[in-house]
Amino acid sequence: MLKKTLCALALAALALPLTAEAQDPNRVNPVDNRLSSFFASPFLAAFDPAPQRPRPPIYSYPIEPPPGMCRWERQILDRHGRPVLDPNGRPMREYTIGPCWRPPY
Repeated sequence: MLKKTLCALALAALALPLTAEAQDPNRVNPVDNRLSSFFASPFLAAFDPAPQRPRPPIYSYPIEPPPGMCRWERQILDRHGRPVLDPNGRPMREYTIGPCWRPPY
């Protein structure tokens, strides 16, 4: 909530010089735009999300990994952290392939 509020304030600060120029079309002052961009850039950089690495494909059946890769499996959990059961009462599993030295999840 705090991030959204600060981001909204930063964007509002950017819009202030633009609205002042819109009210007075005879006034030309490009310094306002450059200053607002300069002061707002740390705020935008702080709230820019980090790039996400792509997730490996997930399969519902055991797969054969290619040479040099390992098959990883884990139980499927619901939103409360409990295992999801199949119609026979066994916990459901999901499988993926990835490097052998760290889990791909």
